[in-house]
Amino acid sequence: MAPMNESVETVVVASPATIHPSMSWSAIFAGWLVATAIAGLLYVAGLALGFAAFNPHDMAGAAKGIGVGTAIWLIVTWAAGLFVGGLFASWFDGKADETMGAMHGIAVWGLSITATALWLSLGLGQALHHRAAMDRGGNMTMGAAAASDNDALLILQANVRGLIGHSQNDARPNMHGGADDAVVASILGNRTDTARALLMADGVSSEAIDQSLPRLANEANAANTKIKADADRAAHYTSVALWVTFLTGLLALLAAAIGGWMGAGNVHRVYHLRRYEGRPYRNP
Repeated sequence: MAPMNESVETVVVASPATIHPSMSWSAIFAGWLVATAIAGLLYVAGLALGFAAFNPHDMAGAAKGIGVGTAIWLIVTWAAGLFVGGLFASWFDGKADETMGAMHGIAVWGLSITATALWLSLGLGQALHHRAAMDRGGNMTMGAAAASDNDALLILQANVRGLIGHSQNDARPNMHGGADDAVVASILGNRTDTARALLMADGVSSEAIDQSLPRLANEANAANTKIKADADRAAHYTSVALWVTFLTGLLALLAAAIGGWMGAGNVHRVYHLRRYEGRPYRNP
């Protein structure tokens, strides 16, 4: 009788979790909490360093140093916080999968960006709302707000008010509450005919107008120069702030992905009492 040949085949069925790894949103949220806590600690340390380095005898140098230091510390804080957050998110997930670890780190970064944007939007909205209420309550005009740090514009407004007030009779109440602002706006816009007509409507004589307009025009030129310089400075600082924000977000994204990748690659060192495929086992 011929011997029978028997063959045994082993079929390995992969689980759906192995083929399609899933993300752990609880690990992502926990990693975000860790990143927020680390960032908060670093912010406090940055404030301590800033106050320690502040020099009241050199305000210009102190302001420049604080600005540069704030930008650098902001980048360091976000990068370090999200690196640690991505690291812990992959550890909380507990899987030795570097790709999914990096994905968890990126998700922590996205949650941090979204929460920060929402917080800033709410804060700015509240600030603008309270500012509008204060402006209505204090009856602050736009011209007064713009002239608060422009000496030439303040002088121009004072001279226009003095010219209108001097021409009016003390017995007649001033019924032109916003006339001086309209005259100032006309002079700033180089519309001398409009300014002349407004001044004459307020009772200023033609002789006084002819004598005052050249001087007011020179003051308006100085005010416009200051306004343009302030606008250029504001545009420069806004551009720098936006570039710092972009660089901070980009480096934080890379740090979060690297942190998640490194965390998954070293998860066996955290859970050393468990066995991971392809990882060394450490006896307790």
